[in-house]
Amino acid sequence: MAHRPPAARLRRWRATFIVTAVCAAVAGAALAGWWYARESPPHQGPLVLISVSGLRADRLAAYGADVPDAPSIDALAADGIVFERAYTHSPLTLPANVSLLAGQLPFEHGVRDEVGFALKDDAQSLAELLRNRGFQTGAAVSSFVLRRESGVAQGFTFFDADLPAATVRRDGGLTADAAGKWVRGQSGQRFFLFVQVADEDAEAVVGRLMQQLEDLDLYDGATIVLTADGADPGVVAALNDSSLRVPLIVKQPDLAGAGRRVIEPVQHIDIFPTLLDLVRAPVPSGLRGRSLRPVLDDAQGTLGNRRLYAESLAARFRVGGQPVMAVVDLTQGTSGVAPVETRETRGLRPSLEEIVEAQTIDVPDEIPAASEDEYAALGYLGGGAVAVAQTAPIDPDDEAELLDAHRAAALLASEKKYGAAIDGLRAIAKTHPDVAVVRYQLGLLLARAGRFHEADRAFRETAALQPDNPHVRIAMAKASLRAREYEAAGESSTLAVALAERHSDRALAAAHEIAARIALAQSDAAAAELHATAAQAEGTTLPLLPYVRGRILHEEGSYEAALAAFEEAAAAERESGRPFEDLHWYLGDTLARLERYADAESQFRDELRAFPRSIPTYSSLAMLYRASNRERSVEDVIDELLAATPTAEGYATAARLWTILGDRDRAAAVRADARARFRGDPSLALFERAR
Repeated sequence: MAHRPPAARLRRWRATFIVTAVCAAVAGAALAGWWYARESPPHQGPLVLISVSGLRADRLAAYGADVPDAPSIDALAADGIVFERAYTHSPLTLPANVSLLAGQLPFEHGVRDEVGFALKDDAQSLAELLRNRGFQTGAAVSSFVLRRESGVAQGFTFFDADLPAATVRRDGGLTADAAGKWVRGQSGQRFFLFVQVADEDAEAVVGRLMQQLEDLDLYDGATIVLTADGADPGVVAALNDSSLRVPLIVKQPDLAGAGRRVIEPVQHIDIFPTLLDLVRAPVPSGLRGRSLRPVLDDAQGTLGNRRLYAESLAARFRVGGQPVMAVVDLTQGTSGVAPVETRETRGLRPSLEEIVEAQTIDVPDEIPAASEDEYAALGYLGGGAVAVAQTAPIDPDDEAELLDAHRAAALLASEKKYGAAIDGLRAIAKTHPDVAVVRYQLGLLLARAGRFHEADRAFRETAALQPDNPHVRIAMAKASLRAREYEAAGESSTLAVALAERHSDRALAAAHEIAARIALAQSDAAAAELHATAAQAEGTTLPLLPYVRGRILHEEGSYEAALAAFEEAAAAERESGRPFEDLHWYLGDTLARLERYADAESQFRDELRAFPRSIPTYSSLAMLYRASNRERSVEDVIDELLAATPTAEGYATAARLWTILGDRDRAAAVRADARARFRGDPSLALFERAR
């Protein structure tokens, strides 16, 4: 029997191996192609994300409601996949919705509360990433806190948050109108729509959106995600099942998976990578959320273990309470597992525990003057820089009562019932004498009411609790400046500057700003320029230096030169995006002196839009209208003054204006109204002295 030589046998084995490998590769490629082909294709759109404020899951038939009252939402649930245990990361509207749209936890995206925080420009928003994949992006929201300044608009080519003046939310029908108009303007189906409405409007809005998509033959191919940003609008400072457990319904194209229920726990940050995954868009690295596709595509799919992080800093920034943060294992059990709040983070599992413990809580920006009433209606009175957590934590039950009392006082302030609001804050300060931020807020309201000496006392009591806080001294200086007590104002500003040098650049810039304003009031040009230069050196974007130069030139009567300086300041103000008090009043006054009356009126109106309680601006407008024989406009602007500043100072100014304008009967009527309005109020004595 002949034997093949070893080399021949080796060549044969190599040939066999190569043929086998090629066949395997071909078979593998065929298998991979078959697997890819059988996998659901990318969702082409539309993509619709609906966020409802305060929608409890147990209101819906899909979650066992005894008497369901949302048939349109229930119909959507029947067409989709229902997640039984979905959680938000905050009971507050703004942080919760930012987590939805940025795919990050609050301490990552930096929006920790509803006032003083905004999503940073360099964040990667869901809308931006979808737009990069060729989707048109549009949004319509109903909540004041989600307006464009919050940063939520990032990535949207269309963003509608056109709320009526002096309201904190608009009717959901108006939001649906804006969303529907945008949808009808789309030429195809590849678009992403975000809609946010309040609980009471959700049923009607969802029904309208579903019908509109049906009418446009887009419903069957649409991916619709409905959730809530919080479960109970009355709960802002507690982390529990009633505040954090929210509905989550995902309706897929062609009703894929309709009727299925998912019992595994999920959270809001999972929605961001899910929508990107559904359209096969790259998901940014470093996200803590996970795509829900495994359970959307497969009834047997799983997601693995997951812990929930949630927080609320509402008590911290409203009344100086403790920030509440929780990390909870949601994999224990199969249903109804409620996050339990904790005020400490020791003992948590590594990694997330370390991140939480290493957190620093930024000081929020002050409430803009133009938005003070709206934020007061939401329970905020300012003073974030003073709102540090108490050394001795307040008992949770006492804190809940404190928050309720504070909310009531803030609501009175939003209605401009300053006397009653002041009484409410004083009652809180008496019960909780160590809560510095409430005393500070009391000082702010007293100053707003023109009760400057009482305001000074409240600020001094705050300073006794926080002797090293420069912001308290800055507030004292502002109140003294408004009262024209320049010596006291100067003393407070000097101390503010000294304290701010050991505090922060932001505080130091603010201290130099008030010091510059005080120097201008005392006609000390050199000191004013010195402080303005120092403020600029701290990196402030406010246009303090050209403003100071304009004020000096204005005082000298060099109006053309002053105008140039003020216009430079206005350009810098626009670039900074932050309004600068008195700037447009001085621009208007300068233009009026140059007989450019129409331009002057425009500047005065700009000042009032940013600072609606500017009494000097109302006075200047009234005199401008009188000089041009616009008698009806004179009457209107004095009415505006009384509506915006229903205080002793405002009424005294109105009476004085009518006297100057020669209408003594109207002046007398204003005085009589003031005496009736302020009867028993300490501000009545101020009114009588101001006559």
